[in-house]
Amino acid sequence: MKFSIVTVCWNSAAVLPRARDSLSAQTCRDYEWVVVDGASTDGTMEIVRDFDAAPVASVSEPDKGIYDAMNKGVRMARGEYVFFLNSDDALHDPDVLADVARILVAQPAADLLYGNVVYAYPSRKVLRTFAHINGLTLPFENLCHQAVFARRVLFDSVGTFDTRFRLSADYDWLIRVFRSGARTRWIDRRVAQFTAGGAHAQDARKLADENRQVRLQYLSPLALRVGDLARRIRHRYHRHFRAHPLGQPPIES
Repeated sequence: MKFSIVTVCWNSAAVLPRARDSLSAQTCRDYEWVVVDGASTDGTMEIVRDFDAAPVASVSEPDKGIYDAMNKGVRMARGEYVFFLNSDDALHDPDVLADVARILVAQPAADLLYGNVVYAYPSRKVLRTFAHINGLTLPFENLCHQAVFARRVLFDSVGTFDTRFRLSADYDWLIRVFRSGARTRWIDRRVAQFTAGGAHAQDARKLADENRQVRLQYLSPLALRVGDLARRIRHRYHRHFRAHPLGQPPIES
């Protein structure tokens, strides 16, 4: 099996059809849907049980937070590559999995493949591209987890999500992957539509503090200051000469 699509949810009946329908529409059927539910009481699991487009592996029980649930999903996954699809997000279009599968056939050594993501805000959409992300820039930037297809065995070599972090364990995990020497590839392809405004956006100060804690595991305070200054210079240069922020080209309506 090529892909394990992992969805972590809790009382998500109002939004889960969005993720489900984007999976049902995929032209590639070489995937399983792994659903880790936090003991919902609103009919979430009925939506999961009605899914028949691909094999389903699911569990519904209390957990210790989103990253604990994501670790459960990794343990349940049987696909070669893992992709995390939030319950209120969607694969960008019906050919995402088919196109990514073809790319992986052409680049079989890739351990981690990451594309572009459309961020959906209430009044607008923003395209985020991640061509500028690599092992040197990631500790000073960010990479949306909904952009990433990860070889499942990476979780054996670099470990699972560190549940000490409540908001940034996925960021910490990605830094570990890039530092490990894993073979990473960016593709110029929109892979997901991400609903902006979740827990990360709701507590921006806590997120910034936690991201700093993550970074200081790998960088000295001086290196962090210098790297952050370089990041700000890059972004200002790009905004001035390209008329849009680095990694955020205009998106058609």
